[in-house]
This record gives sequence, C-alpha cells and structure tokens, in this order.
Amino acid sequence: MLATALPQLLEAVNGAALSLRRAKEGVPPEVSQLVDELDSLLHAQAPLALGVDPYLSTELFAGALRSMKALRHDDGAAQRRDLRVALEQVRHALRDIVDGHWASEEAPVLEVLGTLVATLRAPQPELARLLGISTRQLQRWLAGNGAAPSCHEEARVRMVAQLVNQLRHVYTAQGVPAWFEYRGPEMEATPLELLEDPINFPELLAAARGARGAP
Repeated sequence: MLATALPQLLEAVNGAALSLRRAKEGVPPEVSQLVDELDSLLHAQAPLALGVDPYLSTELFAGALRSMKALRHDDGAAQRRDLRVALEQVRHALRDIVDGHWASEEAPVLEVLGTLVATLRAPQPELARLLGISTRQLQRWLAGNGAAPSCHEEARVRMVAQLVNQLRHVYTAQGVPAWFEYRGPEMEATPLELLEDPINFPELLAAARGARGAP
C-alpha cells in the first residue's frame, strides 16, 4: 500500500472513532471490522511498502496493534476505553503522515519548496540561510526562473522540509527556525552547520524526531 492511498484509510478511521464515541455501549460492528482488517490494510507483512517516515509508521503500527489487542478484552468497558485510546493513536499517526506527504521523496522538489515556504512562514532570507543559498536564488526557484536545484541543493531542500515537518508539531512558527541554531547535548554542531554535509542528514532527522518525543 502506498502512502498516497492513506487518506482513504484516515477517513475510515475518523468515521470509526466517531461511531465508537456515539455508541451507547459495546463496539459497533463496522468498527470491529475495520480494526480486524488493519493488518491487511496496512500491509503488515511488508511495512516498508508504506514508504513513509519510520517514526510515524512505528506510531501507526503500534496503534494498530493496540487496537486489535483491545478487541480481545472480555470486559466491555475496558474494551471501549482501550480501543478509543488506540484508535486515536492510529488516527494521529495517519493524520501526520497525510499532512506530511508534501515532504516525501515522491513530490517534485519545487513543489516541496513551495509548501516549505507556506509551512515555515519565515522571511525569505532566513529560509535561504537554512537552504544554504542566497535570497536571490531562492526567489528565482520560487518564480520558476533559472536553473533547477542541483542534486546537492535538492537533497538539502528535501532534508529541511522533512525536519520542518517533524518540528512543526513541537515548536511555534518562531521556534522551528530557532531549532536549527541550537546545538543539542549529543550533537557535534548546530543543525544548521550539520546541514552542510549530507552524511549528517540521518543524525539531524533523528534529532528532530527526538524533539517530538521529548516531554
């Protein structure tokens, strides 16, 4: 199953969560059926086929497992309680995956850049600095003028987009750019400095995911 098919599943999970909240007692049959089918809907036999952020896919599969386990409760009240919590985890993970699809490798780089501008809402000179280019170069890209980003430039655009996609769930509009200037306790340099070398990209992404998981 490709990430592009996940919006339909998100819609189904939203409907199931609503049905569960409205039900006076027990678990509606359509909710039980959806939960029972989550392993096949998510292609649990080949989870990498989803092609999404590993952090979010972990959250998604953990929520699906908790949902299926909740259905096994003999106690009806415990079944409803645990299932509501687990379905919320599934719903939140799907929502973040769908919302963050703009930063995926499948999206054209200039579309990624355009959405990055709208998502980050930072002044152009500040965004240009994150991307390691001049403000004028950024303006040319946004206008569709001049040469397209090189392979190195494209990799940096996509990495900044992925980082922003993680950080926007944790920090304010001002806090996201500030994160790039902060050297974490286990980092050798600031994220802005580490962006200079693609070999550091996995470390940066792990740091951004760590920020999401911090209290």
